[in-house]
Amino acid sequence: FSTPCTWTVDTDRGRTEFVLRGDEDIRRIGSARALLIADAHGIHYLVPDQFALDAHSKRVLDRFL
Repeated sequence: FSTPCTWTVDTDRGRTEFVLRGDEDIRRIGSARALLIADAHGIHYLVPDQFALDAHSKRVLDRFL
């Protein structure tokens, strides 16, 4: 994967797409489990437990961490 790239995600408010500019827009917060992802418009997405994601999502995310 290269950046910028478009991600399609399921959130608590439904499915959405956003553009990730680079790996610097993914930050670990609190415990090592939680992530905060900022899109190209400055909207933040919280992943409370990255280890609870499905296998495909983990593989994609691992390329940026």
